[in-house]
Parts: sequence; structure tokens; C-alpha cells
Amino acid sequence: MEAPIKLTLARKDYQLKQILQLQKANLMESVDADTASTQGFVTATHDLSLLKRMAETAAPVIAIRERTVLGYCLAMDRSFGEDVSALTFLIKRQDGLMHRGKLLGDSEYLIMGQICVAEEARGKKLPDRMYKYMRACYHLRYTYCVTAVDARNTRSLHVHQRVGFEELDRFQSPDGRNWVLVIWNWRDGMEGFE
Repeated sequence: MEAPIKLTLARKDYQLKQILQLQKANLMESVDADTASTQGFVTATHDLSLLKRMAETAAPVIAIRERTVLGYCLAMDRSFGEDVSALTFLIKRQDGLMHRGKLLGDSEYLIMGQICVAEEARGKKLPDRMYKYMRACYHLRYTYCVTAVDARNTRSLHVHQRVGFEELDRFQSPDGRNWVLVIWNWRDGMEGFE
């Protein structure tokens, strides 16, 4: 009988290294067009040093079976805006957007950096489970979770919508790529949860 897939926060080096391996295997450049279209892809790369610093502010959520990472959710706060060049533009843009009658920049939000599930673990709703776990871990510190999804990644857009994200903005980044900015209000529906 196969061991169950458990969710936890990644804090150990071996877990962070496996995140990087899974990321590399699922980069848009690493998968064929059919896989990218039907299964999705990731666009950003990280290194171990950056992951360790991210884990200090918002440890990644991982789906793990025994000692094998089968999925991950990377997140960071705005303090990483200068460390990740793509974030500098994104944070400036999203901070200037209005959401529910208030500037987003006046709210506390967590930036969802990337979500990925290993091929052998797909079809088990792991993104839903990881996002719900992340919400449970961080909703007291952050009102919202915000992420930008490559407009070509329709599978990812569907997953985010299913979990509870709403479209906030569409834009083109300086490198010419089209993005959909989505937001999830973590305080909605939390009555009685705390």
C-alpha cells in the first residue's frame, strides 16, 4: 500500500533541493508543447540561497510522500521585490491597483511565487490542498494572496479560479509576456475558522 501524501512546511535543505529539482523538470523550456498546454508549466527559477531566505518569511508548502516532495507552493512577502527582478515591476503595479475600494498597496498580502505538482501526483487535487494549507498557515498575517499567471498557462488559470482566486488585472510585462493577476481574499469565509 502506498504511503499517503502529507502537507507540511518545507524547512529542511533536502526538501528545498527537491523543490528546485521539481521546478527544473517543469520549466516551460523543459516540457513539450502538449504537456505545457494540458498540464501547465512554471516560468521562474530560484536557487537554494533564495529559497532559504523565502522560507524564513513564508516557508513553502509542500506535498510530500515519505521523503519525496511531490508538489510545492512558493510564496514571499514584498520585501523580496528587490531580490527578484520580475517582482519589482509586479509589486509596483499591483500596489497601485484598487481592490474592494482600497489600494492593494495599503493591505498586507502574500505573493504566491509558484505552484507545481510532479507528474506522478497529478489528478489528486494537490494544488487545492496546498493552497488551503497555505491559507490556514498564513491568513492571520496576510489578508490576500496575489499571484501573476502566464496567460498561456490555461491549466494554472483554471486551478487558481477553482481554489478561489479572482481576476484582478491583465497586463504585459516589460519582456512582452502577457499575465493575468489574480487575488484570493483569505478572510472571506474564515468566520469560525480561527
